[in-house]
Amino acid sequence: MPDALAAATHAVVDDLTRLRCPQALLHLYNTVAERRGSVLILSRTAPARLDVGLPDLASRLATLPVAAVGAPDEDLLAGVLAKHFADRQVAVRDEVVAYMVTRMERSFAAAHRLVDRIDRLALAEGRRVDRALAKRALADDETDRGE
Repeated sequence: MPDALAAATHAVVDDLTRLRCPQALLHLYNTVAERRGSVLILSRTAPARLDVGLPDLASRLATLPVAAVGAPDEDLLAGVLAKHFADRQVAVRDEVVAYMVTRMERSFAAAHRLVDRIDRLALAEGRRVDRALAKRALADDETDRGE
């Protein structure tokens, strides 16, 4: 494991639930700790709740601080939508953004998809973004997702 890290003092482990070699993670953890670095572990399940099969690794994972990231709230989604529209130089009234936020899937990916769809529709039809256009884009997104 030290060879794979080279001189790095920090590491990221993505999706701990797919861990296939607990010994490698234990060596990574120990190597980074010796170098006074840090390991960022991403997982949908808290590391302490996973059965990793190695008592030493389980005890180390149980001591880690955990931060949960939930779905974005309406204010954050409104800000993300406004930013995406601004990046595309598309003017959208606050009331239209508020309309979208209360009806869209609560994710950053959905915000990106929605802005892209609305921008394409507005360009294709040569019109401004209004509530009716947003309503169509939202309906199209639901159809694409099978709802």
